[in-house]
Amino acid sequence: MSARNREQLIHIAARLFLSKGFKYTSIEDVVSHSGVSRSNLYYHFASKEELLYAVVDFWGNRYESALEISLSQREYRAQERIENFVALLLQEIDARGNKGNCPFIAMYQQSPVEAEDVHKRVRHFFVCLHQLIAELIAQGISSGEFRNEGSAEQSAYLFVSSLEGSLVLAETMNDITIVRTTTDAFFAMLKQSSVQRT
Repeated sequence: MSARNREQLIHIAARLFLSKGFKYTSIEDVVSHSGVSRSNLYYHFASKEELLYAVVDFWGNRYESALEISLSQREYRAQERIENFVALLLQEIDARGNKGNCPFIAMYQQSPVEAEDVHKRVRHFFVCLHQLIAELIAQGISSGEFRNEGSAEQSAYLFVSSLEGSLVLAETMNDITIVRTTTDAFFAMLKQSSVQRT
């Protein structure tokens, strides 16, 4: 029950932080929406900032694990494995009503200046995201799926930047198809033209 309460608090806090903003979400909001007592919340989290870290860490672990599993699934094409990751993102964005499309950037921007643990965890996620996407692209180059004319590292930076930009646009314009269109364009480029070295 204790672990279930902790998970419930993280999920409710995540939803509230993204819909209302971290600053405007109170501990009472989390308690009333979760059905978990205030004392139980403080048993798991000493402060609202600690709860924020748990939210960011939960998302980071979830998405990093999904990509790490993809790396080992060599029976599938690299593009298919990356697209499966994007599909996971889109499924969860749809469940949130197209809010907080990039929860990491949203939480980074909303977190207090002194919340260095949160900032470090967000940076760690983006480092991992870049590395894992670069490895998947490298596998695609090695198998001949992608053209062997550019750097997998550079291509991964381009993918992550394009993905994050499309997530922001999709939320701003209330059109989640922007993410899929951007992803399709990236793979078309990776197959048809080179990413030039600088």
